[in-house]
Amino acid sequence: MAAKLKQAAYIQKKEVPALSWRWLNWLIPLMIVIAGMFWAEQQLSNAKTLPVKKIRVHGTFINLSEEMLYQSVSKAIAGGYFNVDVEHVREEVEQLPWVKRATVRRVWPDTLSVSVIEQKPVAVAKGFGLVNAQGEVFKPAEKYTAKVLPVFDGKPSLNKEMLQKYHAMNTLLAGIQQKIIYMKFDARHALQIELDNGLKLVLGRGESKRRLQRMLKIYPRVLAARVHDIDVIDLRYTNGMAISWKKKMENSKAIAGDMNHV
Repeated sequence: MAAKLKQAAYIQKKEVPALSWRWLNWLIPLMIVIAGMFWAEQQLSNAKTLPVKKIRVHGTFINLSEEMLYQSVSKAIAGGYFNVDVEHVREEVEQLPWVKRATVRRVWPDTLSVSVIEQKPVAVAKGFGLVNAQGEVFKPAEKYTAKVLPVFDGKPSLNKEMLQKYHAMNTLLAGIQQKIIYMKFDARHALQIELDNGLKLVLGRGESKRRLQRMLKIYPRVLAARVHDIDVIDLRYTNGMAISWKKKMENSKAIAGDMNHV
């Protein structure tokens, strides 16, 4: 009986352990670490702790200016070195019409480095702005005088196709030392072009490359000498072409006769 009472007392004592203070040995340091991290986060979030003092701009610029880029970056900076939103800064810089692409990164301890690729116009999109090498339209805020750029006359959605045709046809026209200064592409994909010597060509829909090649075969021996008297050449014919003259030519019958052998 005495043994059973001792066993019961032992079990009861085991079920109610004595209060231990050992957990304070790791809880207090943990709380100190958490408080320190919170304080550090608050300090680093303060723009006055580590302010962004310098902006470095990298790139080759023709129509952009460093001042323009500095203003855009400065406007977008909020917070200190650690919490400045570099993605937001990049987006602000890319809002500038002449900026094609930008990258922004932090440089310890107080600098933002901004690398910029400037838009390079290859054509004027009539009524819309300028066209870059990818066929994308961008519109500068200021007036841009593009004396050496060809004019694309058509919907912006057609600019990529127009750009492809422009390059392909200019390759062919290099043989007569000419290039396209104006290209019209309507909703039906009918094509018209004007060369830098003033010659206008109506190429119509489809087979524009073949039609241009047909004209180039006779250009040196039939058309070159009279090119300034020609208004328009219509190449939409299966086996020939129609020429509209600026004024009546005395030898137009002879020229027409030469073309019959093409």
